[in-house]
Amino acid sequence: MIYFGTKIFFFPLLFCTQSKLLYLCNKKSPVRFTVRLMKLKQHTKLSIIVIVIAAVLLELTTAVQYFTTRQGISKQLTEKAQRDLNGSVRIAKIKQEVENAVATSLPDIKRELAEIDIASLEDLLFKLLVSQRQIVGVSIGFVPGYVPGNILARMDDANNHKDQLGIYIYEEEEDIYNEDSTNIQLQKEIMDFDYTKRLWYSKVINGHHVTKSGMDGYWSEPYEGNINYVLMCSYSRCLHDSLGNAVAVIAADVPLRELSAMATQLIENQHRSILGVIVLHIIGLLVLAFIIHRSVKSIRRLQAATLEKERIASELSVAHDIQQSMIPKTFPGYPDRDDLELFASLTPAREVGGDFYDFILNGNQLYFCIGDVSGKGVPAALLMTVTRSLFRTEAGRVDPGVTSGQAATIVQSMNQTIYDEQSSGYFATMFVGVLNLTTGQLDYCNAGHEAPIIIGKQIVALPVIPNLPVGALPDWEFEGQQATINSDDTLFLYTDGLTEATDEKGRFLTRQRVRELAQQAQGLAPQQVVELMEKHVREHVGKAEQNDDVTLMALKWHNHHLNLKADLAELPRMKDFVLNAAAQAGLSNKEAKRLRLAVEEAVTNVIQYAYNDPSSNNAHPMVTISSYTDSDALSITITDQGAPFDPTKAPMADTNIPADQRPEGGLGILLMHQMSDNLEYSREADCNILTIKKNK
Repeated sequence: MIYFGTKIFFFPLLFCTQSKLLYLCNKKSPVRFTVRLMKLKQHTKLSIIVIVIAAVLLELTTAVQYFTTRQGISKQLTEKAQRDLNGSVRIAKIKQEVENAVATSLPDIKRELAEIDIASLEDLLFKLLVSQRQIVGVSIGFVPGYVPGNILARMDDANNHKDQLGIYIYEEEEDIYNEDSTNIQLQKEIMDFDYTKRLWYSKVINGHHVTKSGMDGYWSEPYEGNINYVLMCSYSRCLHDSLGNAVAVIAADVPLRELSAMATQLIENQHRSILGVIVLHIIGLLVLAFIIHRSVKSIRRLQAATLEKERIASELSVAHDIQQSMIPKTFPGYPDRDDLELFASLTPAREVGGDFYDFILNGNQLYFCIGDVSGKGVPAALLMTVTRSLFRTEAGRVDPGVTSGQAATIVQSMNQTIYDEQSSGYFATMFVGVLNLTTGQLDYCNAGHEAPIIIGKQIVALPVIPNLPVGALPDWEFEGQQATINSDDTLFLYTDGLTEATDEKGRFLTRQRVRELAQQAQGLAPQQVVELMEKHVREHVGKAEQNDDVTLMALKWHNHHLNLKADLAELPRMKDFVLNAAAQAGLSNKEAKRLRLAVEEAVTNVIQYAYNDPSSNNAHPMVTISSYTDSDALSITITDQGAPFDPTKAPMADTNIPADQRPEGGLGILLMHQMSDNLEYSREADCNILTIKKNK
């Protein structure tokens, strides 16, 4: 029992320990975790003590049983060996005496057999029993069908076998063990059972009531008598009448006192040793009960921890969905623009993460960012949400008319707010950029983040000033920078989860490998660039666990703008630009020429009349032409900083009036209306903005 209890103890112990770990691992506070870790150590120490106690009890019980049994058996064997060495002569003597006593009694019984009664028969049997002290019981069983007449007439009606008679005379129990007893108490029984099937009878007489050939007497194998732990042997002889017929079998029971005493002593030894074993078993049961109690408590804690873990997992799943919904996931981000391609992805290492990206289009300026909050899990996710919201707020506050310093202004404001609003010591690395989609001018500020890579004809890292992360110091002055993105170049941004992606051997992907992959990405669209990086990250990591969030962003700017001097000599460049845009938009040659005429008329009017004001401060007047294609039309936008003029409201020439009678002007306006499908005008930031549309 102790052994069984000790063996099964280890399973609930391990179960208990695992449940404790699960319970602790669900806690997020480092202080609480440390306290619970100390409790876990105490719990483990107590469990080890219980194991040691159970093992000691097991070994002690086994040792007690072993030594007790060994001692008892050794003692009995020693005594038996001594008795065997000294008693072989005595055994032979007893055997001879018993056989002689039985043989001596047979003539007396045979002589009086014809007229014998029960009293006389019992007296003869008693004489046989007391004639030899080794004999403790005498039996006589008559052959079925033969019972002396005097006995048959006086047989008790309670005898169920009327055709046979068996009598058994024997000593009391206390006299059997005491060989020297003089006051012998005898008992008598009528054998009310079929004694003919007993060995002492059947071995000396066959079914025909004839003595078996050569059978003068029979010694039975030792057997257990009616008295506990007393072993007997019976010596039986056949009784014949005057004609030589077998009429009865007489048997004498001889106790094997030495063997019986040894068996009795062995039982007594076992009874004496069982007390200690019982005590140890009780202690073992108590230990087992204690183990079961602790296991039940551990199971309950595990169930509670499992429910809590499932609840937290469910909440984290919801938090994951909410967090992912806050990040733009619909690409292309601005399908109505053909001058910008953008794609991004975020793969968190846990349900929620600290990486983020975002982008906002305000007019012709794209505000975008990528960031990585320090730490993992829920705290990082919360700060990520705050940081991303702050970016949107601050990006909406800056003046879009400012050509430089916008990114640094955004980061500076975010840094102060994040530092003031949180005291946990977390911070975020960020890259914030503002891309002018008209000129390709990039205004940016890097706050401790990985330097982006420009993928074009060459692979170069964008130069960055090593500013501190956002939220690290409140008074840090963030410096911004400017660069120009060439048309069709791709700006690739990423978090350190890319370069520090770890394989099964602990090796990083490294920045050098990222640059090599960027070379393979030359000429690819932003989505293809991101997918190429993701593919190689998965191949590098293999079966290893992802240890950090991986966020990737790629954007490509297409130059659909043409800057012209306010000079008629620039018109051929304008014509080539418009015809090329019309061809890319899929317009027919006829419609492309009509559009070219409309744009040419508008640009010519700007060159000739927009900058004729002597008070104008434009020392170098310029005209900007940009193209934009959507699913319905091609739009050509003409921007200048000249005198305000709205061609959509200017009077058109009336061609029904003869030329010599019409007032001057209006033919160019008429031509623009006739050669296009729609004209739109606005005045913004002291600029004339005219859009000429041609349906596909």
